[in-house]
Amino acid sequence: MRFPALPLLFLFLSASLSAQVELTPRFEALLEQAGLEFMTPVEARYRPARMERNPFQRCDYAMRSRMEKLEVRYIVKPYDAAAPLSGFPQVEAFRLAAHLATNDEGYVISERELDPAVLAKDFNADWGRQFFFHPKPHFADTRHCELLALHKAGRGTAFVLFLFDEPSRELGNRFYALRFEEDRPEEQ
Repeated sequence: MRFPALPLLFLFLSASLSAQVELTPRFEALLEQAGLEFMTPVEARYRPARMERNPFQRCDYAMRSRMEKLEVRYIVKPYDAAAPLSGFPQVEAFRLAAHLATNDEGYVISERELDPAVLAKDFNADWGRQFFFHPKPHFADTRHCELLALHKAGRGTAFVLFLFDEPSRELGNRFYALRFEEDRPEEQ
């Protein structure tokens, strides 16, 4: 008796499609405003994470994978000519890192500039930094946070916060979570 492969393929595809992360309309609108592409993880069973109304730091979207033991939070700030810091991503990024990092004396904030070639090729961004720190307990109950800050002139700034207890290979798999879209003809 032969078992047809086509129904198995449809079953697999429908299961993997239902496992994709569903974005909120508000987050999708912010991505569109800033001209950002969101790379949806299709493996590791990512699910939207509950975001309690935390006055300490608002995030636009969050997702979590129990399998990878990783939570990823996003903050997207579309360019706003009237906002005083909109054109100064380095100030916004360091301010956010200092706000979220623990104040304990024994901990430091590490910062690393992203290679301009990587910024251009992988993120289509003009500026980018990585920060590593221990988050304040008001923000997260994990031991570590990696903050990826990306900026594109005239588009906006995006922050991706990776929250985890132990570094793993999976963390590198999620690094390319956002990318600025290619310039539109009217923007050139």
